[in-house]
Amino acid sequence: MVLSKTRMKLYWRLWKNLRVNAGYYFYLLGRRQSTRIRKILKHGRMPTPRSYFPTKLNLRILYDCNLRCKMCGQWGETGAYFAYDTSKRNTLLEIEVIERILNELTPRGLKLIDMEGGETLLYPQFETLLDRMRKQNLYVKFVTNGTLLDHCAGAVVKSGVTSITVSIDGDKDTHNQIRGSNWAYDKTMKGLYALREMKKRLGRNTPLVQIAFTMNRHNGAMALRNLCRDLRGKELADVLEIKLSPIFIPEQAEQAYINLVKKYFDVDKGVLSPGGFRDDYSDFVEEGYRIVKVVSALKKEAFDFLLEPLPHIPLHQIPRLYADYSWDLGRGPCPVPFDEPTIDADGNVYPCNLFTDAPLSMGNVYETPFLEIWHGSNFMKFRGMLMDQGGLLPICNRCCQLTEY
Repeated sequence: MVLSKTRMKLYWRLWKNLRVNAGYYFYLLGRRQSTRIRKILKHGRMPTPRSYFPTKLNLRILYDCNLRCKMCGQWGETGAYFAYDTSKRNTLLEIEVIERILNELTPRGLKLIDMEGGETLLYPQFETLLDRMRKQNLYVKFVTNGTLLDHCAGAVVKSGVTSITVSIDGDKDTHNQIRGSNWAYDKTMKGLYALREMKKRLGRNTPLVQIAFTMNRHNGAMALRNLCRDLRGKELADVLEIKLSPIFIPEQAEQAYINLVKKYFDVDKGVLSPGGFRDDYSDFVEEGYRIVKVVSALKKEAFDFLLEPLPHIPLHQIPRLYADYSWDLGRGPCPVPFDEPTIDADGNVYPCNLFTDAPLSMGNVYETPFLEIWHGSNFMKFRGMLMDQGGLLPICNRCCQLTEY
């Protein structure tokens, strides 16, 4: 097969990025601890206590965001963060606390930091935070809506950040309608151009730039096709992640989860996060068949970015993502509570980065050293609850941490 010039330039760009960050990709491909733990869980056994430490750490460095995206479980139409009071909404995870935690975990095998919000680039000391993390010799990535990226493109490139993910939900009109702002698309594109030019100016092959398109009832297959064509030829992205299914939770699954946490943790109030993703996509099956056709056609075209449909399933199974919530894609049991904790902006530690409700905090890093929390009674109780349910909870089946790896 003869490769087009577009494809050859893309592969050369990706190869240069791979050479710089080979260890990062070996880590992602291997995920040895996650694989080991999943095998143990599949045999109905609990991993030996203190035989596992986090290799990846999710940091929600703030709650605030400058957009109100319709499908967002935090600030969307059913978003859980609207219940937060003003004081909590303005909370920031302090740099000194982050450094202390990294000093605890890096000697024990921590490899990757994944930062998110809210909107990460609203963090007032973001450049300082990147500088501190660089000194820890860790792989660092973050998620952003990109609207503030033009102001810090230089700092991001100079910091040696491994990867950034910029969320774009379709062509200009569709994206702006979903984001609730008529300036969102243009600001994000401006940020991507600034990042591209800064990488060229400094002669850097990092960060890897990923655009995340989340398929949902507000955009659909045609918005994906239009976005791909809008981006073509601009070298603004290395990878376009097509998140084929949004995170959604049918009401009955939400209630089953609430019943579980009441049983195990005696908590029946303040469990808000699953409701932020409450939806039923069984009416999206017809669109699912259109998605199959469009994604199949796009994969035959030559773009200057790599198309990566997620989850990695045969395309003809896409409609089932919406129709059959009971389908776990064969991805369980979930190893995340044994490998990949989340620390929220208020210091609370959680076993999952989506469902973070204060009554289910495993502990708080402002009050307790992280490793005491990691091996503490709350975490062990949660892991036991997960095992009792066969390795997945009722709300887990469309979680990106489960389906996209």
